[in-house]
Amino acid sequence: MHHRRLSSSAVAATTSTRDDGDAFRILCLHGKGGNGEEFLKRLLPLRALLDDRLADEKNKSDDVFARNTSIKWEALTAPYQISGSDDACAWWTMSPGVRSFNADEYIGFDKSASNVMNAVFPNNDSSTTATECSYDLILGHSQGAILLSALLATNIDLQRSNCSYILNGAAWPNPYGKALTSLQVQQSQHELKKDTKMLFVMGKSDNINPIESAKQVHDCYQAAGLDVSIVYHEGGHSVPIGGDVDSERALEDVCDFILQAVSGKAKE
Repeated sequence: MHHRRLSSSAVAATTSTRDDGDAFRILCLHGKGGNGEEFLKRLLPLRALLDDRLADEKNKSDDVFARNTSIKWEALTAPYQISGSDDACAWWTMSPGVRSFNADEYIGFDKSASNVMNAVFPNNDSSTTATECSYDLILGHSQGAILLSALLATNIDLQRSNCSYILNGAAWPNPYGKALTSLQVQQSQHELKKDTKMLFVMGKSDNINPIESAKQVHDCYQAAGLDVSIVYHEGGHSVPIGGDVDSERALEDVCDFILQAVSGKAKE
């Protein structure tokens, strides 16, 4: 399968900057074959439920931050267009028949990593250490979740940030597996904050990325001392969208995680 390189672009559900005051900003990284705009649309059930839950919290709260908080959703589009489609993109390419969880190399990974980090730390000078993260939470799906897990294992600026993370349908980032497994051994050297919160969303019927592969990633970050949790659901690879009791319960659990992160920002 041939891929054409594109310029990475950001899509915003609502226009926002880091100067949005009390806005809680979420960056979304789509899976292979998707794009930023399409992924934001697929997240509409989660976004709508979160809006409802946040409105309920505002009605019950006397806290000024809670009353003024809004959620700003943004998404990046991966830089490599999959041949034969105008809007199907990937974060890297691989040899035919190779999967991300067993590949020896992610061709083009550095370009995608740079695009994401430039979005997360837009004012960072390469000669200095990044200070402020532009987002409060990063949500990755499938290949986007794999990208996120590799970045967090290897990027000091991201490790030092106050971000929370959601990984849906993740898999083992094989070329960066040693960086993940070394986190526990090098706890005194890596910059990961012990109060960093990560949520893994795992579908028990996922036939794209084996759930055991996602558990490997989860176990490495848990061993590194992070605050890691899992939401299981009976569905497959996609982000839960409701429609049945189990999927709605999973959506509620994801909302709980995000609202806890919103509350945590208020206490900073």
